Amino acid sequence: MAENGATIDVPTGYFPNPFAASDGVPGRAELQSIYENVRRDGAFRCEAFYELGVAGIVRETGLSEQQAQRANERNASEPILWLDTDDRLAEFERAMRAKDLRCIRGGRFLHLMGNTGKEQAVRRLLNAYARKYSGATLTSVSLGDAPNDLGMLSSTDIAVIIAGKHDHPMTMTAGNRVLRPALSGPAGWNQAILALLDEQPGVSAAAIRNGD
Repeated sequence: MAENGATIDVPTGYFPNPFAASDGVPGRAELQSIYENVRRDGAFRCEAFYELGVAGIVRETGLSEQQAQRANERNASEPILWLDTDDRLAEFERAMRAKDLRCIRGGRFLHLMGNTGKEQAVRRLLNAYARKYSGATLTSVSLGDAPNDLGMLSSTDIAVIIAGKHDHPMTMTAGNRVLRPALSGPAGWNQAILALLDEQPGVSAAAIRNGD
């Protein structure tokens, strides 16, 4: 799953039934066209990823040039650096909803996309896995560190909430199990997964740590 759930990368033939990478969502070129019109009409102050370019993405994110190039290779979403007020952001979001688009707030950027998201993408994947492994007991785990992850986190059996850089409140209301590892970033994800593996009969997280 990528681009906040706008697209799902599944190897051909992995699921017994056909599985589309995207579910009828607008492509990036269409999003950019709508964005330009809405920004012009509302005189909003913001910059999209394609306007920042690789150098601007590096400056705003701290990514390497190669990482920035890869981050800018998108099919169905457009990150936007918001430079206007919160009130104007609400106005911008309303204008996009009128175009049947969504604005998802991430840790730093606003993500413009069609009417889909991580929650819907996860549910599509879970349904596909349930069909592939019919009759099996499956346990789903998701990881998130920003408010735009909450829907996804609520859709899985176990939600792993990682401390993010931007200190956004991450309040869960669903009845699933929630883990909050002490470490942040990839180390926190690793810590949570190893703890979950330790709970499984016949699985040794210690052996995995040691490469055995």
